[in-house]
Amino acid sequence: MKPVKFRMTDFSKLDNRFIRHVNMPSHLGVIDQPAGRAVGVGQCGDSVEVTLNVNGERISAIRHLPRGCAFTIACASAMCELARNRTLEQALEIAPQDVEAELGGLPADHLHCARLAVNTLGEAIADCYRRQLAGSQPPGSSREEEGTRNADIRHPLP
Repeated sequence: MKPVKFRMTDFSKLDNRFIRHVNMPSHLGVIDQPAGRAVGVGQCGDSVEVTLNVNGERISAIRHLPRGCAFTIACASAMCELARNRTLEQALEIAPQDVEAELGGLPADHLHCARLAVNTLGEAIADCYRRQLAGSQPPGSSREEEGTRNADIRHPLP
């Protein structure tokens, strides 16, 4: 039987901003009764839960709960830093490349972690809009929405 080769990432080549987000991730946790919530699952099996609250149209609080590798943790933390205090529309403009830049770069084989963080943010914002829409409709006018309000929003990434 042929031995399995493991490829290790040389963390010494990563930027200090990346190391900081891994060692001390910002906005870690979950918001109770969030305005928006999503759980994204990446192609590697890692997942990120994003919860957020808004004040008007601005993200007033955002939290993430990553389950996965150091790259997923760092990307979720960096995404939260980028999204905090932005309007919902501005936060939707955050791209995986912005997360990568915030971290001082990522290895090519871990760019999917930045996509996971950004896509999950977009799903949490979409959930926020759905909840706002459901709240502005007369009671009983959206039974379908009530059934999905607190459901996990899961999406596979390419």
